[in-house]
Amino acid sequence: MATWCEDAGRDREQRVVVGACGDDATARLAARALLLSGREVVFVGGGQDAEQLARTAEAEDAGSMVIDSTAEERAALERALVALGLPQVRVTGM
Repeated sequence: MATWCEDAGRDREQRVVVGACGDDATARLAARALLLSGREVVFVGGGQDAEQLARTAEAEDAGSMVIDSTAEERAALERALVALGLPQVRVTGM
């Protein structure tokens, strides 16, 4: 039988924050695909900056993020995650 901590870790791995630094049309498609595959999705929409996205990952206890952004914005997000003590959160760009 799994303990509460083990269950929480599994939940974190299933929880994905999906958003965009600009327009969110592509992020919406990604969110739908992740939902259909059984993942728990926290959709934050477009117009987000790196700090907002990192804070959302922290608040939602997410294990990964799918972000529609430029390489520079993605790098800023990864730096913000490290600054918040969340280097384990995986970031995938679109």
